[in-house]
Amino acid sequence: MALAHPPAAHAAGAGAPPLGSRIVLQMQGLTWIDLDQPEAPDLDRLAAEYGFHELAVEDCRNHPQLAKIDPFADHLFLIANSISFDPAERELTVREIDFFLGRNYLVTVHDGPSRSVDQVVARVTGDNRIRKPADILYYVLDSILDRFLPTLDEIGDTIDEIEDKVLGVPDAACLEKIFRLKRNLVSFRRAAAAQRELLNVLSRRDSEFVPENLVIYFRDVYDHVVATMEMIESYRDLLSGILEIYLTQTANRTNDIVKALTLISTIILPLTLVVGWYGMNFERLPFASDPNGVWYVSAAMVLFAAVLLGYFRKRGWI
Repeated sequence: MALAHPPAAHAAGAGAPPLGSRIVLQMQGLTWIDLDQPEAPDLDRLAAEYGFHELAVEDCRNHPQLAKIDPFADHLFLIANSISFDPAERELTVREIDFFLGRNYLVTVHDGPSRSVDQVVARVTGDNRIRKPADILYYVLDSILDRFLPTLDEIGDTIDEIEDKVLGVPDAACLEKIFRLKRNLVSFRRAAAAQRELLNVLSRRDSEFVPENLVIYFRDVYDHVVATMEMIESYRDLLSGILEIYLTQTANRTNDIVKALTLISTIILPLTLVVGWYGMNFERLPFASDPNGVWYVSAAMVLFAAVLLGYFRKRGWI
């Protein structure tokens, strides 16, 4: 992988960075190393150089996990979750980005390319305002959270489409879509809730790795998570309402079908009685000698059916 800056002396330990990782940013007293292959031995080399705990390294390789923060003597280990939604497949994807935050270094670990990391790389390159690793941590977390609300907007558009379908002519596929979205929102809420707890810890002013001037910025990101969770709850309630509408619409259609079949049966039953009685083997069938007898009987049956239909309509049954 190409280096964003030429590797100079390592700011937090001796030796060059492991082959395959990239030094995203390096200046006096600050180094940011990014690794997008957690299964590679580069992570073990970084762990040996910086003293990362073996359980933290194991967490980096067990994807995905929910957001959390583990304090160690000389660094913090954090897990954050990024969210993406595919409207076509109606599928939510939760990814993991791991952070090792030290006094003068930040190591980010993720499986494959990360849009959030790439955005922050472009943002901090050449930015002389970056002073602490926690500055970069804030930028990455802010980039992750900035996409929460747009992702919810995509889910909201999908919910609107399902609602229009349910209010029209719902089919069995609507039920599957509703439950899939409800499952996605549950996963989204779990990720957001864990992220909220992570940011709550970063906003307490009790960590030596987070400067006091950054606390208010982490608190702002915390507010974004709270707003996201409120929207998730609103969408879950909306989906529950759509599900009730679907069940009501389905029950009404079933009732309409049963009512139509009942009316047809009610009308045909007396006509069948007339035909059955008239067609019995009497010595003398009524109107049998009259060439128009069959038409008389047919007219009587039609009249009888019309009277029944008029009666049903008057009662409001049809």
